Amino acid sequence: MEQPTKIILPTRKETLVDVVRNKIMETIIQGDVSEESVLTEGNLVQQFGVSKATVREALVHLCSENILKSMPRYGYVLVRMGDKECEDINQFRFFLEAESLKKAFDQIGEKELAELRELLRQHQESDASKVWDIWKKNIEFHSLLVSFCHNQVCVEYLQRAMQRQSIYFGQFRWTGSNTFDDHLNADPHNDIYQSMCKRDLEQTLELLHKDIFWKGMRA
Repeated sequence: MEQPTKIILPTRKETLVDVVRNKIMETIIQGDVSEESVLTEGNLVQQFGVSKATVREALVHLCSENILKSMPRYGYVLVRMGDKECEDINQFRFFLEAESLKKAFDQIGEKELAELRELLRQHQESDASKVWDIWKKNIEFHSLLVSFCHNQVCVEYLQRAMQRQSIYFGQFRWTGSNTFDDHLNADPHNDIYQSMCKRDLEQTLELLHKDIFWKGMRA
């Protein structure tokens, strides 16, 4: 029986619009943009030194992701994420990730484990002190887990959900909570990897649930 083609996670080169979009996201997650902030095309053009068209396209992308909201003749404001929405995303993520792992678990071998091991090594060796950089590594880890089920649609929907969820982390910064910062370490991912090496699906799912539904992310 022919083996399914391994899905490769997207590695396309970032466009200038992508860079600006990610820079805006970084300012949100780092706490430089709050609920009261109003982003304008003019200020962002000056801040990033790019064209108005590039800034506008980046803002359109963020509006389509429900991260920003356009206020005609005023600017762009942040769409606050409520506890219920975050809980809904957590439930969606666990269902998607757990079912993907169940489907793929018997076919996960040394090659897949080596990919996880290498990703964890890269994450541990990189000097990522910013919240946005660490959250992107979290997306990379969970995307790789889901990719083992060979369904690119699942990977894409997971990434969309986690991109949206990142706003919730920014809100911890607004309130001065340290809960999110306390959770930013690689131990949960290492534990999941070790459990997979032991071929223990039940424990892997328990650790996955714990990683997704950590105390700072519950409603």
